[in-house]
Amino acid sequence: MHQVLAFAAMVRTLVLASIIALFATFEGTSAQQASVVGTWRLVSYDTQTADGVKSFPLGQDLAGMAIYLPNGRVSIQFMRRDRPRFQSGDAWHGTLEEERAAFEGFFGYAGRYTIDAARSVVTHHIEIASAPDYVGIDLPRTFAREGNRLTLRTPQRQLAGQTSSSTLVWERVD
Repeated sequence: MHQVLAFAAMVRTLVLASIIALFATFEGTSAQQASVVGTWRLVSYDTQTADGVKSFPLGQDLAGMAIYLPNGRVSIQFMRRDRPRFQSGDAWHGTLEEERAAFEGFFGYAGRYTIDAARSVVTHHIEIASAPDYVGIDLPRTFAREGNRLTLRTPQRQLAGQTSSSTLVWERVD
């Protein structure tokens, strides 16, 4: 029961942060910042180990949204599309297996972002996250724009027991 309430509180917090970010006051933006500003739909997410082994942590059927606002706020969520619904029909009461699948199949966070134009790095300064260990940390990502696509790459880091780098490709929604 405690896990369900904690998960529900986390989801409510992410949704509230996203709504607050959308209505935040806009400030001036730099050219580099303007290149990421907007709403983006996740096209692909993969990881690659240092020895070249590629995997898809959430499978290849996924959904996600990234929102970068001109005032330096960011909100990112992505998930497996095939997460099972709770058999109870109650979003607050699933079995332990259902809750685990819901948690493991979703990742999200929100906070502020800064851009280092010289290195083409956007750093997400995490304020809230579905994974408690991410709260209060900075996540640097190299970024590249090509047409209506934004590619973010993580540095090599420990993830799921192995050293790997992730690549997320986003497509502009608006």
